[in-house]
Amino acid sequence: MNFNLKDNSITFRQLKKNDVKELLFLLQDLSEENKKFFHPHKFDEKTLIENLNSNDHYFIIKYDDKIIGYSFLRFFGYKIPSFGCCIRKGFENKGYGTLLTNLTLKRAKEFGYSKVILKSYKENIHAHRIYKKSGFKIIGETEDNKQYRMEVEF
Repeated sequence: MNFNLKDNSITFRQLKKNDVKELLFLLQDLSEENKKFFHPHKFDEKTLIENLNSNDHYFIIKYDDKIIGYSFLRFFGYKIPSFGCCIRKGFENKGYGTLLTNLTLKRAKEFGYSKVILKSYKENIHAHRIYKKSGFKIIGETEDNKQYRMEVEF
């Protein structure tokens, strides 16, 4: 996982309750392509607050004090965390997705997890490039054959 945060205008941290309204705007304003691929939970304030009170981990990346990315490590009842992320409309294809992925995986490793999994729609070619650069490998497909199952081990 190669990355650096030389740019002091970039911050990566755990999601906090006072971030919820801005994050909600980011989620509701995702590009149509991103909405097609990223729908891990309802995009409403109640769900985001419930998520904060769970055993899962939620993160944001900020640029110049503006939330530009959101990621998580969720358990869905399993012992292995599942990764997901999205980038704010207008900030895509600038390297922030790779940075957010790598920072979240670094945090997973710091938490002591030995593996992270994810599912990604087969048409989501851009995301696959990021995931492969970050060490994920395709290990199979979902039962409906619409998504790849991927994992990275530390």
